[in-house]
Amino acid sequence: MKLLLAAILFATLLIIGYYIVKIHGRIKENKLGRSVSWLLKIGFIVVLFNLINLFTFGKVQSLIAYSVYFISVIWLLYFLLKFSIEFIGSRFDKHVNRGLMIAILLLDSVSLALNTVFRHLFDIKEATWLGESGFYNIETKPAFYIHYGFALMLVVFCFISLFYRAFKAAAFYRKKYLSIALILVVVVVLNIFTFDKAVDFSVFGYVVEAICIYYCVFVFTPQQLLPKTLLQVAQEMTTGLIVFDAEGMLLYKNKKAQQLLDEDAPFVNLYGVTLESLCRANFYEQGDSFNKQETLYKNDIPRILDIQMQKIHDDSKQLEGIYYIIKDSTEKLEQLNKEKFLASHDSLTGLYNRQYFYEKTEQYINFHPNKDFLMICTDIREFKMINDFFGTKTGDQVLINFSKMLSGQLSDASIYGRIENDIFGILMAKDKYDEEKFSAMAQQAFESCIDTGISFPTINYIGVYEITDRSIPASVMCDRARMAITSIKGSFQKRVAYYDDTLRDNIMHEQELITDLDHAIATGEIKMYLQPQMSSDGQMLGAEALVRWEHGEKGMIMPGDFIPVFEKNGLISEVDKHIWELACKQLRKWKAEGKEELYISVNISPRDFYFLNIFQVFTELIRKYDISPQNLKLEITETAIAMDVKRQLELIERLRNYGFVVEMDDFGSGYSSLNMLKDIQVDILKIDMAFLRKSKDEERSKKILHMIINLSKQLGMPVISEGVETKEQVQYLSDFGCDMFQGYYFAKPMDVASFEKLYL
Repeated sequence: MKLLLAAILFATLLIIGYYIVKIHGRIKENKLGRSVSWLLKIGFIVVLFNLINLFTFGKVQSLIAYSVYFISVIWLLYFLLKFSIEFIGSRFDKHVNRGLMIAILLLDSVSLALNTVFRHLFDIKEATWLGESGFYNIETKPAFYIHYGFALMLVVFCFISLFYRAFKAAAFYRKKYLSIALILVVVVVLNIFTFDKAVDFSVFGYVVEAICIYYCVFVFTPQQLLPKTLLQVAQEMTTGLIVFDAEGMLLYKNKKAQQLLDEDAPFVNLYGVTLESLCRANFYEQGDSFNKQETLYKNDIPRILDIQMQKIHDDSKQLEGIYYIIKDSTEKLEQLNKEKFLASHDSLTGLYNRQYFYEKTEQYINFHPNKDFLMICTDIREFKMINDFFGTKTGDQVLINFSKMLSGQLSDASIYGRIENDIFGILMAKDKYDEEKFSAMAQQAFESCIDTGISFPTINYIGVYEITDRSIPASVMCDRARMAITSIKGSFQKRVAYYDDTLRDNIMHEQELITDLDHAIATGEIKMYLQPQMSSDGQMLGAEALVRWEHGEKGMIMPGDFIPVFEKNGLISEVDKHIWELACKQLRKWKAEGKEELYISVNISPRDFYFLNIFQVFTELIRKYDISPQNLKLEITETAIAMDVKRQLELIERLRNYGFVVEMDDFGSGYSSLNMLKDIQVDILKIDMAFLRKSKDEERSKKILHMIINLSKQLGMPVISEGVETKEQVQYLSDFGCDMFQGYYFAKPMDVASFEKLYL
């Protein structure tokens, strides 16, 4: 019997040794490998000392073998617990005080080792087994059950971790956890009934447990889980997977492929061939693989499919099957095309954007070296006011309509795009240029998106640069066309301007003025000059504030040289505010000197109404300098009033109610009409004597002038005649009933010090 048991134990050692060697090279590939390796090695020791115990012929040798056996078992249970906790995916140290447990294990191991001397845990006695002598049973002592209890505690911890994980895990993993736990149960039961007998059959259970763990970690999980996982991954792929066998029979299609091969709404090509039929047909094509992009139709809607095919061969190069990976890339390609389009096109109008317009222009010019071209830029006058008055939605629609006109009407235009805001660029062959095609576009674009009952003067400025130097960048060509626009911007008569070097010099000069303006205001170079307003008998009544620029380098710059520049770009408001402030300071000074009867008239430019809150600016100046509003007269041109009659009438009424004296300036030189006099309630009418100089029939003009003065008298409005240059003019204007005069006949505009010296 001993020989049979020895043979079984020896065979067990060989099996364990085989797995120890097998696992040695796989420890690194699996984090559980180290724990499994320890389980097998300690299991080897357990079996080995059971084998040794069979052939011991002395009591001491048997005690030593039993002690080593019990020590090995306790450490085997420790590593089983360690493996169990690692197996369920938690950190060992988090659940168990590892240091305390190892300390107890060491004490228990020392106690078991000392048992050979003191025999305080167990002793042994000779026994027979199945009628054969030479065996030893152990006689346990009370202290032994401390060791045994600790061993059972380790077993319980293993049970808890394995069963907890089993009921938390998926069904596939549950088999592993439960099999390990059940084997452990069998081992414990065997150990309870046989640990003190001559032959401990539980030792084989420990070996089976270790081998089972090896199988679960390194064999069962990879072999069983991989196909299951691959199938699940294939089923849930966002791309279609279709597999055919060597005869062309459909073996498998995942969820996405089922959608692609939907029989109720199949993908078909232009000839009505379905996607599935197209896939089958590739068995007869040359080549083992391909990547294609096909346009197929689903419910007559084109869809773009990326199709990848791969044939499968065995080791002898025989065809086993074929699989397809199919992806619907319609949305992705549409998004890429959209991004590509937006990178080169304006998002609002769909025309080329600035950079791409420049690139295409240069390419086109270089491709046609013998053709003459024009660079044309268009700019919608006062486009900002369209946005302010009618809203940005209307402004955007104007730009969209304008771009459609470029696309539709300018069929001969080579290249066109949106440069920025309301500025568009066109590269056109010189012999195809037609000025009339451009002139009315802005008004048409405005009227096509706004209520026809609204009138708004929309003008399309056009700047033209004839391309004579093809080497300069397209951006510079466009800048030159825009320079031409700058020269006419603000004009109601001219709509088209052509670039030349003189224009460039003028624009450079204007740019210098614009650059110097802030410095000029800050340092006092922009000065207020006064021109007296006189009665017919030569009495000074007040003065009109006029602007002069005493430039530090350029000397005296007259208003005609810089005011039109600032009116074009809106900076005139900065100049006007500065002059208004100087006028109020001067009135404050005169008030302190007791000259409260004097007044100063200041001009309000038409653009001031769009960029400033006129009422707020003037009322704040009156409060700031503590002067009477009657001493600060406000001159408003009839042109500014005519641009927005209703709004300006309301403003004039508010100013007059506050106490300001409002004068209508330059009456007779703009949009004069009886209707204007009827509707506008102003305090003074101001007539420019240029009214007479512009006429071929001076006598006829005098009669009209007489009628205007007489009519204004009947309306209760005093009249000021400006531009008076001769005594004769003073005489007949006095005879007509004119009240006040202003002009070179009396005095030219002068600085404030000269005015005070001469009149005060």
